[in-house]
Amino acid sequence: MAEHRLPPHAEEIGDLPPVRGRWPGSCFVCSEGHPHGLQIRFRHTEAGVVSVCRVPGSYCGFDGMVHGGIISALMDEAAAYALFARHGKLGVTREMKVRFLKPVRTDTDIRLEARIVSFSSAAAEVTMFIHAPDGTCLAEAESTWAFPRLSRIATLAGVEENVLQQFLDDCQRIE
Repeated sequence: MAEHRLPPHAEEIGDLPPVRGRWPGSCFVCSEGHPHGLQIRFRHTEAGVVSVCRVPGSYCGFDGMVHGGIISALMDEAAAYALFARHGKLGVTREMKVRFLKPVRTDTDIRLEARIVSFSSAAAEVTMFIHAPDGTCLAEAESTWAFPRLSRIATLAGVEENVLQQFLDDCQRIE
């Protein structure tokens, strides 16, 4: 795992510029229109993105603890948004290794962070973390990414390529 620095505290995260792009589809993690989604929003950091979010109790595994699949989905989404925001690239996860260190509590603010470790036009490596409000690392992950042609993703997703390109441009825009 790459060297890890604790992300900014919640009050500092509010000062970071928001990632402006809004996914045009029905993503469970980030889309505003998903009826059961988490509607997570990210903010730009020097190395990727960060978010403070809360997972409702309806997404538990054991009562009071976020299901491991939801934890993995959160970290995968953070990695994707880091690539959108830092490089304007829409990729696909090739591999992800998750370590569940401590329980992630439902209905509790958590800090979700993704940092790009390496990037090329063909591939990327990203590390992700979930922290409790006191800074304790609850879960960490590493992922590798590939970058198919945007036209290929547009076809698979049923979204026009120009809509995806606008989304990526909006993600990189910092005002």
